[in-house]
Amino acid sequence: MFFSQGCKKEINSIGLDLKDPNDLLNATFTDTVTLTAYSATNLYLKDTLNTTGLVFNYLGCINDPVFGTTTASIYTQLVPSSYNINFDKSAKLDSIVLTLRYTGGFYGDTLNSFAIKVYELKENMSDKIYYQNNTIAYKQENLAGSAFYLTPKPKTKVKVDTLLEPHIRIRLSDELGNLFLKNADKTKTAEIFKEFFKGLYISAEPFRNGGCLVNFSLVNALSGIQLYYKPNDTAKQQQFSYIISNTDAVRFNNYQHNYEAGNPNFVAQVLNKDTVKGEKMLYVQSMGGVKTKIAFPNIKVFKKINEGKIVINKAELVITNIGEDLDLYPNPVRLNIQAVNPSGKLVIIPDAITGSSTYFGGGYDEKSKQYRFRITRYIQSIIQKEDYQPFIYLVADGAAAYANRLILNGTKPTDGPRLRLEIYYTEY
Repeated sequence: MFFSQGCKKEINSIGLDLKDPNDLLNATFTDTVTLTAYSATNLYLKDTLNTTGLVFNYLGCINDPVFGTTTASIYTQLVPSSYNINFDKSAKLDSIVLTLRYTGGFYGDTLNSFAIKVYELKENMSDKIYYQNNTIAYKQENLAGSAFYLTPKPKTKVKVDTLLEPHIRIRLSDELGNLFLKNADKTKTAEIFKEFFKGLYISAEPFRNGGCLVNFSLVNALSGIQLYYKPNDTAKQQQFSYIISNTDAVRFNNYQHNYEAGNPNFVAQVLNKDTVKGEKMLYVQSMGGVKTKIAFPNIKVFKKINEGKIVINKAELVITNIGEDLDLYPNPVRLNIQAVNPSGKLVIIPDAITGSSTYFGGGYDEKSKQYRFRITRYIQSIIQKEDYQPFIYLVADGAAAYANRLILNGTKPTDGPRLRLEIYYTEY
């Protein structure tokens, strides 16, 4: 019972959020609303993340001391950079190289290495949406040889005849290069080539230390397959590119998480479903990882006890970041909220629809180390109209495209501000 008992009248939403939230001198304040929270993966049966056609793509493998292992791999089609290319029958292969242009972004320590393997797909990719857990069958031969070990240098330029922008270069098998040279007729159209060469699966594996995830721009002119050849014995070496076209080549990220190597509190909560652990500490992770469920089990008591005229002037959910090593493991710039309607469908809460981002909140304040969400309309709705179920999911914003994670205080933390709901309300 977190507020005083009022008159026996119907709750009224007139004036909801019309009162200036900075002028609440006549309102009653409470931050003792009961919350229960815990973190888990696959909290929702259709919990999938669309990773098709991302502007940038992560590749790598990282051993996070709290969250365990995360691996980011890439599936992509390629198309000829120009069509109806004519390789002379006497053309000889020099080399064939996979190049990937760094964006400069990374997650973890770039002094740590990881292994890259490259495989040819044996199934066609389609124009459908691909999610973070989708896979496509591939041939077993590693086109990069045994493995390519990468110690990322995302800001270091590369000398190839001339000085080029930062990128990696992985030599592929001569067999693939000769296959391309002998099948110039497959470059008549993008569709013909994609049927001939279905694409690449670029995978990452742990090598040593903590590993890292590195961000690449696949549609950059420096990304793709570079074929180096001599038209004949006396001619100079020439180059032909197979590119990852933003319009003609489908690409997506696959994210895999192994939480068994996480710290004990994390493993107990996320893997072993010990929801009591959420009282002390909670977790959020991007890339289709972990989200936190926050429930308001007693919020309807508000209606039962105060059946007079009550206006929820302001309701704010307050989240406190307690993560460390933020340079290596940055927290999300923004969080987001998912709600569930009575039929069990994930929906956007009304505050996010009708309010601006400034109104709704969710951005990180470095000074206070907090995120704040204004969820006034949502709270009023579950009290009065029951348009939503009395719980929400806390997720990382932009979870498909950004690598980050958050450790936040629970509802009864050992130290620091707790996860809480602050409510200003007026009775009249």
